[in-house]
Amino acid sequence: MQALNLDLYGFGASILTKLWRLQRTFNWQLVMPHNINKISGYFISQYCQEVRFGDYNISDISTLRYGPEQRFYAGLPTIETVVLTFLKPVDDSILTYFYGWYELMIDKQGYYYPKNHYKKDIYVSLYDRMGIQSTKFKLKGAFVKRRPSYHLSYSNDNVLMVEMELCVDTIEVEKGLLNKLIDKIF
Repeated sequence: MQALNLDLYGFGASILTKLWRLQRTFNWQLVMPHNINKISGYFISQYCQEVRFGDYNISDISTLRYGPEQRFYAGLPTIETVVLTFLKPVDDSILTYFYGWYELMIDKQGYYYPKNHYKKDIYVSLYDRMGIQSTKFKLKGAFVKRRPSYHLSYSNDNVLMVEMELCVDTIEVEKGLLNKLIDKIF
């Protein structure tokens, strides 16, 4: 708590306080789809080091002209690509998992399977300092956009990382327990 030292009533009393409750960037957890290519999604999720995704983005604005005036309207919203960065374990479980997911989409002859066969939901949960879930994102209809690429070099001795690009249909945001309680009170 931090006092603002504002005297709104002229009594010399500072009764207003500012409360900062900030989210930490490292209190999150990824939950991948279960059992792809005989590998548990929970096991794979533990190797994830970074998740990058955004909500809907309106890249095109529609314009309608009325003589010298113009009106702007929102265009069609799109979702940018979801990028997951994983540590690469020695047992190749990450590659086995994602290559198996890719094979759920396209068979050996190059034919596509129905979308309910390969589209899966992914969950990203954010936690506060006490470990209570504050926000949950559901990435609906995710599938592998492209196979992993590698950037190998002898110039450094860093741990090998694998970036996976996924496409998603929609992103749903679910409030956490604390926000649901606050909504019920007010």
